Amino acid sequence: MNVPLTWLPLRVIGNGSPSHQLEPVVQGTDNLLPTATPQETQQWLLRNRFSSFSRLFTNFSGEDLLKLTREDVIQICGPAEGIRLFNMLKGRLVRPRLTVYVCQESQHAQGQQQKQENGHVVGSTFYVYHALYLEDLTVAELTEKIACLFSISLRQIGHIYKQGPTGIHVLVSDEMIQNFPDESCFILDTMKGAGSNESYHIILK
Repeated sequence: MNVPLTWLPLRVIGNGSPSHQLEPVVQGTDNLLPTATPQETQQWLLRNRFSSFSRLFTNFSGEDLLKLTREDVIQICGPAEGIRLFNMLKGRLVRPRLTVYVCQESQHAQGQQQKQENGHVVGSTFYVYHALYLEDLTVAELTEKIACLFSISLRQIGHIYKQGPTGIHVLVSDEMIQNFPDESCFILDTMKGAGSNESYHIILK
């Protein structure tokens, strides 16, 4: 049974769209990666002598911190330390190995239904996609990114499938993800897992 993604207790926490194109640069010896957790980000701030601002960035992941603009960090940390923090972030910004864009099936379906009786679309159809940045190119990482994006538990996600020819569901593997073209776009649908538990399978269309 297919279950609309909106049936899950989802709460979109951001549009995930990059504010600018990431620039590949030479990596340092102490890189802050987009995949860093809030705890790892706190450790990075302490190692680089930004302990006085650690409380301000308590809930920031590496991706959140790397999205800040020069004006943002100067406003938060002041001119001197703000410029130093921005320069360290800019110098350690690493381009993700793979970027994929995802859209909820419910949002896409709503856009398709915005038609007049004569079949013409009312205005321009607008779909909101969210960017997922992958470093390890594994199913575990993709599952974690989807769960994080929609603020759901990892335990609620059973398997991830990709819709194949004639609508078949192909189990996504690490090898399949490694062969995704960069900046691939997918529509996310869900299918209720077997049994009475609250798990759902994710389908990439």
